[in-house]
Amino acid sequence: MTKTRVLIVAGALLSLALAGCRSAQTTSAILYIEEQRYDKAVNVLHEALEYNPKEADAYFYLGEAHSKLAEEAIGEDKFAVAKENYEMAYRYYNRAKELEPAKFTENVDLALLHNFTLRSNDGKNEYSGRYYEAAEGFFRLAFAALPDSISSIKNIARMKMQQASEKDNDPALLGEALTLLDQVLAQRPDAFELKIDKANALGRLGRTSEASAIYDELLLAHPGDTALLIDIANLAVTEQKFERAADLYIQLIDILEKDENPENDEQVKNMMVQAAAWLAEQDVHRYPEAIDLYKRALQKELLPEQPTLFGRLRAHFDYGMALKKEAEAEADLARKGEISAQSKAQFTEAVAVGNALVEQYFDNAYGYYYLALCQNELGDLTAAEANMKKFSELQEAGGGQ
Repeated sequence: MTKTRVLIVAGALLSLALAGCRSAQTTSAILYIEEQRYDKAVNVLHEALEYNPKEADAYFYLGEAHSKLAEEAIGEDKFAVAKENYEMAYRYYNRAKELEPAKFTENVDLALLHNFTLRSNDGKNEYSGRYYEAAEGFFRLAFAALPDSISSIKNIARMKMQQASEKDNDPALLGEALTLLDQVLAQRPDAFELKIDKANALGRLGRTSEASAIYDELLLAHPGDTALLIDIANLAVTEQKFERAADLYIQLIDILEKDENPENDEQVKNMMVQAAAWLAEQDVHRYPEAIDLYKRALQKELLPEQPTLFGRLRAHFDYGMALKKEAEAEADLARKGEISAQSKAQFTEAVAVGNALVEQYFDNAYGYYYLALCQNELGDLTAAEANMKKFSELQEAGGGQ
C-alpha cells in the first residue's frame, strides 16, 4: 500500500471516529458543567465542533451549558441574557436530536420540557401574587425555552385580560391580549378556548359584531358548553340585548339542572331570577315565562327571598296591565271578557304574592305600592288605600326597596 493510500484510509477512519464518538473536548466540557464553569464548557464545546461539526454530543452539552447559563442570568436578574441563552439551548438541543435522533430524542425532549416547566411555574407563581410584569417576563422565558408550545403566549394574553379587568377594561391591555391571541391562533386556528378568549376581548373592546360572529360559530359546534354560553350571555348584556341574554340563561339552566349537581343550585336559582327579570321587561313582555321562572326559583329557596317575591309581584302586575290594555283594544265582546278575566287572575295572584312579601319583609315599600295597585284593579279600595298609606310612610322614613 502506498503512503498516499495509507493517509487516505487513516483519514477516513478518523472521520468515522469523530462522527460516532464523543470527543475529548466534549468529555472535558461535561466536567466543566459539573464544576459549574459553564462559559468554559461552551468554549471547549465550540472547539470540539471545529474538529467535527457533526458531533451530536457537543451540541447536546452546549444545550446543557446554555440552559445553566440562563438559570444563572435569572439569578442575577438579567432576563435578556437568560432569554438569549434559552434560545441558544433550544437550537443546540434540537441540532443534537437532528444528528442522532435515536440517541438524543428522549433526552432533548426532557431537557426542553424541564426548562419550560421551571420558567412557566415561576410565571404562574408571580401571576398568582399579581406581580404581572415579573410573570410576563417568566412566561416569555418559558416561550424562549420551548417555542413549540403555545401555552406561554396564551398565559400572557389571559394575564393581560385580567389586568384589563382590574383597570376598567383598559383598551391598551385588551389590544395587547388580542395581538397575542391572534399570534397563537395563527398556529392553532381551531383552539376552542382561545377563540372564546378572543371573542371576549373583542366584546370588551366594543367590537361586538366581531365577537358575536365568533361566538355564533363556536356555539354551533359546542351548543352545550356552559362557559361559552355564559360569555355569550355577558356579551348580550353588554349590548343591552336582554331578551337574548335571558334565552341563553334558560339554556344554561336546563343544562345545569340536568347534571343534578347540588353545588349548582344557587347559581341556577340566581340565573332564574335574573332571566325572569329580563323577560318581564316591558319591551320584552314575555310574562308567562318570567312568572314560571320566578316560581321555579322560589322552589329552590328555603325561605322565599325578597328579590324573587318582589320580581314575581311585579311580573304579575305588569302582565295584568298588559292584558287589561289588550282587552280594552279588543272589539269582540266574548274575547274581551276572556282577556279581562285573565287580567284579573294576574292581579289576584299578585295580591297573594304581595301579601307574602310584605308579611315577611315588612319594610319593603314598593311591595306595599304594587300590592295597593293590584288591589285597586280588583276593586278592593280599602285595602289599596291602607297599603298605599304604608308605602308613603316607609318612603318618608327612608325605607323600602
